[in-house]
Amino acid sequence: MPTPEDVTVTIKMTCRRRWVPDFLSMLQHMQYLGNIGSSREVAIYSDGDGDFRPKFDFLDFDGDFEAVKPRRMSPNGDVMFDAG
Repeated sequence: MPTPEDVTVTIKMTCRRRWVPDFLSMLQHMQYLGNIGSSREVAIYSDGDGDFRPKFDFLDFDGDFEAVKPRRMSPNGDVMFDAG
């Protein structure tokens, strides 16, 4: 049930068709973890020198957001954002 703290953000993503199942499965898994109250890291491998080059348009968001720095960044460039 939505609370006064909840907002709806519509994101339009353009990418190669072959990446859609992986990306949407990641989002479904994030939702599942939230539904069962389980804290886990969820990741997707972004092969920037390959063809995973998604473009995002952020639509229908009535507000500003302040970009946050990653909670953790490894020497090889892997990052982790903490939504918990």
